[in-house]
Amino acid sequence: MLTTLHHLCLEDFLATRGAAFAPRLIPLPYDTAFALKKLPQGTYIFADLERLSCAELSRAAWLWQQLALRGNEIKLLNHPTRVKQRFELLRALRAQGHNDFDVYRLDEHRVPVRFPVFVRSEHQHNAVVSGLIPDAAALEAFLQQWREGGQSVGDSIITEFCGEADERGLYRRYAAFKVGERIIPTDIFFGYGWEVRGMARTFVVDEHTLAAETAYLHGNPHETQLREVFATAQIDYGRVDYGIVNGRIQVYEINTNPYIAASPLGGNQRADIYEHFSRHFLAALEALDSPSHPALLPLQTRPVAGQQWQWVKQTLYSALWKSGPSHHYAQRLRQIRELSSWGRKAIPRNAKKA
Repeated sequence: MLTTLHHLCLEDFLATRGAAFAPRLIPLPYDTAFALKKLPQGTYIFADLERLSCAELSRAAWLWQQLALRGNEIKLLNHPTRVKQRFELLRALRAQGHNDFDVYRLDEHRVPVRFPVFVRSEHQHNAVVSGLIPDAAALEAFLQQWREGGQSVGDSIITEFCGEADERGLYRRYAAFKVGERIIPTDIFFGYGWEVRGMARTFVVDEHTLAAETAYLHGNPHETQLREVFATAQIDYGRVDYGIVNGRIQVYEINTNPYIAASPLGGNQRADIYEHFSRHFLAALEALDSPSHPALLPLQTRPVAGQQWQWVKQTLYSALWKSGPSHHYAQRLRQIRELSSWGRKAIPRNAKKA
């Protein structure tokens, strides 16, 4: 599984309930994979795509292409540049009529059609940065305060709230995995707050919630609709979080590197639910697994001359900037320009720009 260095989200699960499968599921940081000249045949899950920069997504797509050339020796999940990221996915689901709510980037300067709304990070998880904002005037006031506080609007989106409490006043957050061709119901989190999380103080577990979760996991009632959602997202591995509003599925996000706990959230009351999910999740991973003793497959050298040149240029000018306009600044600027010219000549001309 390819992931970012500090987000090994299956680590706790593989150290406990999933320990028997741990030797066969190896977290591989993207930076490490990019530097390797050979990779073993097997199954590669490109995870954590929402945390990658545009340049990293391009490099990951290049790695996918190299692996895909090996044909049936390799299984690949989640094409890095075909997977729809959060904003693109929610816009697509709205346009297709799956979702009844819309999303807006802060720099679009569009007023949401319906309120309340909330503001969250486009790429990070568990990153809601506002409460529910009731109207356009309150939204403008929040954004003004946000900007005055030095916060960038580039990574944030406005989301129209779409949730529904039951007769007990509880909100529900449903979750289901897609692992290859399998849809696996994961859990239902119940809470009195509109933002339902498993670690929140408002997380509720009782005989009614346990009965509802058990029926959900055993019945898989939304499998057909969720397959359509994952197909729209072009995601082969990930977890969808969603709610049911007016009897309709409302998708909130799909996480390509979701966390799985070492034990049931909410305590041992949910042990049977945790065990049911774990068993089916591991069976799905088993179905993806490749034969043991895989051969090492060589990778072509990636043409990165263009990136090397940009790195040289940025590094030189960054050093100049950080040194400040002190004595001999103009002389050092001339030297940097000479070094830049030398660096451009030193990089092979026959290498294509990445």
